[in-house]
Amino acid sequence: MLIPDNVRKCVAFLGYQLASGDYKLAGSAFYLGRDSAPGKADPVYVVTARHVIDGIRSKGVTDTYLRFNHISGDAAWQQIPMNSWFYHPNDSSVDIAIARTTVPGEFDHLVFPYSLCITDELMKLNEIGLGDEVFITGLFRHHHGNRRNIPIVRTGNLAALSEEKISTQRFGEIDACLIEARSIGGLSGSPVFLNLGSIRMLKGELKTAPSQPIVLLFGLVHGHYDIEATAIDQTKSDMAAPLTTNLVNTGIAIVVPFHKLDEVVLAFEKQQAVNGSAP
Repeated sequence: MLIPDNVRKCVAFLGYQLASGDYKLAGSAFYLGRDSAPGKADPVYVVTARHVIDGIRSKGVTDTYLRFNHISGDAAWQQIPMNSWFYHPNDSSVDIAIARTTVPGEFDHLVFPYSLCITDELMKLNEIGLGDEVFITGLFRHHHGNRRNIPIVRTGNLAALSEEKISTQRFGEIDACLIEARSIGGLSGSPVFLNLGSIRMLKGELKTAPSQPIVLLFGLVHGHYDIEATAIDQTKSDMAAPLTTNLVNTGIAIVVPFHKLDEVVLAFEKQQAVNGSAP
């Protein structure tokens, strides 16, 4: 699978500044924009998971910082005030935060276009379902890149669609999908893409992509699905001892689907229109 430039280059890392002046990374973010012309997007948003922003806010800081790749080859930091982040206005279970932004010429990044985001129509047209390949690209904290951001790629497949709400630790029951791809700390807020490949069987016929593999934005990472592991293999002499529990990453990631992100963007643009400012 060849990863297109607009996939890996739409990803940046999100963090905050310590009192010492140093920065600490907290999660992943990506650029999304409405198509305005071929290769152009306006407006442009930076997108992440709401719990990443809430976590940074809990540190008592007033700003978030986006670590981006500079065309010089190094990474740099862009300040984003905490009050710039917008959440779903009517549903606190939606783990999405967006902020209006731009991608200046000195940023070595690309904006992922709205035209390549999944819709119900595209789901039906491409007969997308369980088992289809997906991949995540985002922050691996243990090797994030000293000079520049190095987003990693993790592949998997659709494991469960949003047929019913999924229980989460932070947000209760949420509208989400499950993918067979291990999420780890740092990947929260990462974009999740569908890879439909170059050749696909549709309605019994072999279809070929016109130029390159079809990659669509499917949603963003909420986090990994954890369960409590209970020590049950105990000898009789151990039975009086209390059972120990801890959380285990099942290897399944929880994904907030794109239609929830679209709801947040539309709500933001509606608010901007009411306030008399362009979205």
